[in-house]
Amino acid sequence: MRAGDLRHRCTLLSYAEIKDELGQPSKEWIDLGKLWAEINIPSGRMYMAASQMQAQVSAEINIRYRKDVRAGQRLRHHATLYEIIAPLPSNQRDMLKLMCKTVTLNE
Repeated sequence: MRAGDLRHRCTLLSYAEIKDELGQPSKEWIDLGKLWAEINIPSGRMYMAASQMQAQVSAEINIRYRKDVRAGQRLRHHATLYEIIAPLPSNQRDMLKLMCKTVTLNE
């Protein structure tokens, strides 16, 4: 993959248990670092949920290979959050294709 294709600056997020200032455990999304990605939006769909029209967009996101990427983590690109459904490594283990869906902040 050419470096020019990786033109979207994203942040990798993971849901982790941390200790607050009082030493109490709490869970929140923490920043694992920034990375360059290629975001492709091949499909989207509309559906009814809770008497409201909802939109879900599926995305394929290509990044350089990282060992710490897992299903359930998230990528943030500007104001858009993508939940990683499946990280699929290439045969050469130089790239990861992330199968993702968009999420809203309250999910």
